[in-house]
Amino acid sequence: MNLKVRLALLFSLSVFIILMTSAISVYFLHESFRKEEFLKRLVSEAEKSAQLFFNVQGPAAEIVKQFHQNVQYSLPEENIFIYDSAFHLLYATPGSHIPVILPSSFNKAKHSQQYFLENETREGVLLSVEGKGGYILVSGHDLFGNRKGDNLKALLTFSIIGGMLFSGFLAFFYVKHAIRPLDKLKQQIDKINEQNLKERINIGRSHNEVSEIAQKFNEMLDRLELAFEQHKNFVHHASHELRTPLATMLAQTEAALSKILYIEDYRRILYSLKEDQQYLIDLTNALLALSRYEKITAQNDWLPVRIDEVLFETVELVKQEWLYANVSIDFDTVPENENYLIVKGNETLIKSAITNLIKNAIQYSKDQGVKITIEGSEAGTTLHFDNIGKRLTNEEQANLFIPFFRGNNSKYKKGYGLGLSIVKKIINVHSGNISYHSLATDINRFSIFLPANHN
Repeated sequence: MNLKVRLALLFSLSVFIILMTSAISVYFLHESFRKEEFLKRLVSEAEKSAQLFFNVQGPAAEIVKQFHQNVQYSLPEENIFIYDSAFHLLYATPGSHIPVILPSSFNKAKHSQQYFLENETREGVLLSVEGKGGYILVSGHDLFGNRKGDNLKALLTFSIIGGMLFSGFLAFFYVKHAIRPLDKLKQQIDKINEQNLKERINIGRSHNEVSEIAQKFNEMLDRLELAFEQHKNFVHHASHELRTPLATMLAQTEAALSKILYIEDYRRILYSLKEDQQYLIDLTNALLALSRYEKITAQNDWLPVRIDEVLFETVELVKQEWLYANVSIDFDTVPENENYLIVKGNETLIKSAITNLIKNAIQYSKDQGVKITIEGSEAGTTLHFDNIGKRLTNEEQANLFIPFFRGNNSKYKKGYGLGLSIVKKIINVHSGNISYHSLATDINRFSIFLPANHN
């Protein structure tokens, strides 16, 4: 069942419920009013008959004779029954079927002056005659009231059927009109595939739910296009990085096999091949690390990590590898509470991110120096990594965290352009963020923020 039919059925069902509820309410209100009006007529007939019967003087037979001569039957199929105080029948309309009345009904009539009786075909009222000690029952058939009720019932039934047919037509028309923007959206979406991700949905000037969906879909396409572009660039750069050393190794091997060389020449070629092999190993390890970090997610069992302690330990390890590096650490803001320097995370991953940032800052620094500043606050810890070097252009800043991207200042530097990508993924999985900006024309700053663990 498609959305159009479902909405049309829901709309028609709602109209049916409203019409049915209204019709039932109207019918029962009419029925209540009819009974009330007929009861008034019955009471009026009973009072007149009682006054006529109990005001006649003489023997019982004479009273019954005069009453029968003077009584007027103004109700359809009207029957009159008169009882004394002992519930004995004194008079009954000739040819009528004498009803069976329980003593409890007489008691109720005596208590409330009147008691309403009803069966499948007739309605009546049992009236207690004050001062006479008797009772009178007047019953009849509300022929005109019931006929009006039947007509009203038929009218309401046809109204419901007609209303349902008309509402179904309107529901289909309105739903078709309301769904039309979604149909257009569907047609535009069908045109978009992996070959034309630059295609966008026309939002138009309307500001409704459909335009909001179209806008969100366009934003999703922007992210998908960026992801596809990054994937394509990743494959291109990875292929290039792998192809170059392999081609060099093949050329050196073919050259060595094509002629007879001295031992020293062979050793030189082997050393060169070893460097290329080590390059391939390092590159493969970096790609594996990047792939591994792509899959990491935050874990509930991660333990609290003291950032400043991890930073000092990491700096000591880096200094052992970079003997001539100048790394300094300073507190820009000392937190009021030492717990603000504690984050929930993976210590090994955080050390890896800090190591990459320190090595990156040393490698691209003019004086092999890096200044690390710690800012602690209730929100979390921010680490700034400053070095003196060439300022990055706006284009370089935009592509800074894309795998295999390397700026103009890396032409004569070893590397693969994967370090910052790895750092970003590690920081993101710890719910932090990383950014770059230049403090001056020759000072570059990378900043990472890690939220504090307040548990």
